[in-house]
Amino acid sequence: MSQDSRTLCAILLNPALRPAPETISFRNLGCALPLVGCERIRLANLLDVPTKDQGQLGATVIEESEVARSRALLAEAVLTADEILFAWGSNRVTGRTGVVLREQVSWLRGHLKDAGVRRTWMVAGTPRHPSRWRQYVGPEKARVEGSTFEDRLAKVLAAHPLE
Repeated sequence: MSQDSRTLCAILLNPALRPAPETISFRNLGCALPLVGCERIRLANLLDVPTKDQGQLGATVIEESEVARSRALLAEAVLTADEILFAWGSNRVTGRTGVVLREQVSWLRGHLKDAGVRRTWMVAGTPRHPSRWRQYVGPEKARVEGSTFEDRLAKVLAAHPLE
């Protein structure tokens, strides 16, 4: 991990159906880079199973092979990261997929501790999804003050000890 080009690994729920650079999430993550001292984004997912939305993910049968592949991809992404951002969303997926996701989060936290990671970044203390950041800090919500999205994001994006 070069000091010249630091990488933020954003851990999301699952991949979108369209290319990441075309998503609002990716654009919002770009605004977080200077706030966490990084220049590059690396995406990883709790489950590497693309779906159109959380509802479709909840209805998808997740195979053990997909869980294992997702863990291998997460481990590799973490290995190359300088900073880690939890950003899979604060809504709970229900059913069997929800159980698998909670197991993935537990596995990830243990893996990060074993890898020596001591802190992660989150928005407002939760793994809020980047597609929701502008809504969360929008001036109409009056949660934080600031003249720009970036100013307001800087007030809620913070490092937290890995527990």
